[in-house]
Amino acid sequence: MKTLKIWRKSRLSESHANSFANGRMGAIYAITFVMLAAFSLASCSSDDDNEDKVEQVTLYVSAETGTYQNVPDNNYVEGMLIKENGAANWECVSFMEITGFTYERGNEYELLVKKTTLANPPQDSGNVRYELIRIVSQKKIE
Repeated sequence: MKTLKIWRKSRLSESHANSFANGRMGAIYAITFVMLAAFSLASCSSDDDNEDKVEQVTLYVSAETGTYQNVPDNNYVEGMLIKENGAANWECVSFMEITGFTYERGNEYELLVKKTTLANPPQDSGNVRYELIRIVSQKKIE
């Protein structure tokens, strides 16, 4: 009889330990699930983040040219100097940077352009595209 009682007691302790372990594992699974759900929701971006931003801006093109480093071969090449309305510094870009615009050396331009900031730009290119709407002014600089 004494042996049976000990066996029942140890059996009870074992089942109690199992229920404790199961409860603890359940809590770990629940916490893991909540964390995964939170990360999944946090990583979802709104539709606004996946859309290109399009706006009309005034661009100034200098009569002088500059040089910039070409991405594929890292050579320095000549380009035109541009800046947006209100910008302090000139940026040197390819002569083909503004779609529909042909740069003529020695001319200063004020352009109205459609500026598209790409939400998902190609890795080997910039995230901004310019398209000429109209030439506001053109002045020959001598």
